[in-house]
Amino acid sequence: MKIMLIEDDEKKRDAIVEYLYTKNISTDDIILAKNMTDFAANLSADIGLFIIDIRIPSIDDGAASQNGKAIVEALVKAGRHDALLLAISSYPEDFPDLRETFEKYGCILANFRDSKSWQSTLDHLLTQVKKNIKFDFLIFCALQEERNPYVVLFQNGKRITRSNIDCFDISIGGKKGSVILLPRMGLVNAAVTTAVCIDRYKPSVVATSGICGGFKPRAHLGQLLISEMVYEYQSGKWSNDGFLQEPYQVPTDQSMIILLAALANQEGLLPQLEAGFLGTRPSQQHAPTVGIFTSGSAVIAEKGFLEQVEQIHRKVHALDMEVFAIQRAAQLSPLNPPCICAKTVVDLCDRKKNDKIHNYGSYISAKFVTLAIENFFATQRDRA
Repeated sequence: MKIMLIEDDEKKRDAIVEYLYTKNISTDDIILAKNMTDFAANLSADIGLFIIDIRIPSIDDGAASQNGKAIVEALVKAGRHDALLLAISSYPEDFPDLRETFEKYGCILANFRDSKSWQSTLDHLLTQVKKNIKFDFLIFCALQEERNPYVVLFQNGKRITRSNIDCFDISIGGKKGSVILLPRMGLVNAAVTTAVCIDRYKPSVVATSGICGGFKPRAHLGQLLISEMVYEYQSGKWSNDGFLQEPYQVPTDQSMIILLAALANQEGLLPQLEAGFLGTRPSQQHAPTVGIFTSGSAVIAEKGFLEQVEQIHRKVHALDMEVFAIQRAAQLSPLNPPCICAKTVVDLCDRKKNDKIHNYGSYISAKFVTLAIENFFATQRDRA
């Protein structure tokens, strides 16, 4: 979220901006408004904190006047109830007449002459703003090698740790998001981390990319698979007759499936996904396709159990360790964001496992997820 500083006095403005810099707030995240027209022009931006001057001109080169109340009332009428408000003024003698109105709307009054006081208040509000960060999208990766392609593709991205969550912040098509590295592989870590991040960052869409196993003959080595439905193969009951499967299923949102299928069938997609990749590629190319995933936390190397897992659904394409958890966490969230789950087959669920095309699989799935997110938001704009 950005910060808007509404201030016409150059020295005072510079002092506040310099202090924001000391708190690791970048220039790109500060919107400067010198008057009411500047304020109105930027009111629709994603702003988490407004720093207000009580006496501000209405227009360029105008005389400063008591526009502080007008700013606060405009924010309330614009529905910006979630924004934090701080009024820093060099005229504390005005506070008695303004306090009731400003505090009614949650705006804190601070005396600019008392630098320790306004800086301490600003510190507190900045902490709240950082907690209230919102992202348009979130991408989850279970392995560092699955996230590495995003670091290569988005060299302007920023790695940051938020509340023990490893984030790599990027922008796709003008939308802000983060590629989150899960603390460990598996359903539990994926479900907990996804649920926490959806609740905290309120994304419009979530995604995951990386590598998976595939079931012959429905999947091929090096093929990109997109989840249309996923189930958990571990759920069920152990009895004297063995393990009785009771698979729980999570479908992908139908409108999202239509978008993803259209993208997967787009002519020339695979060369586009492979562009820029310099490592080992699969010996044969296979077109991306939508399919059915099954997920569990255990790595399976025993042929009999793999066959049992495969028999649960006769059309299952892929096996992984996170897709079910991510889609289920999104489904249970009050926000219920749609999911984009795309992974590349790097083994065929047998003992012939190696890491030769892991980097390839991670790369093309990351490219696909990037395109899918861009298309998703483009479709949202067209509908609006």
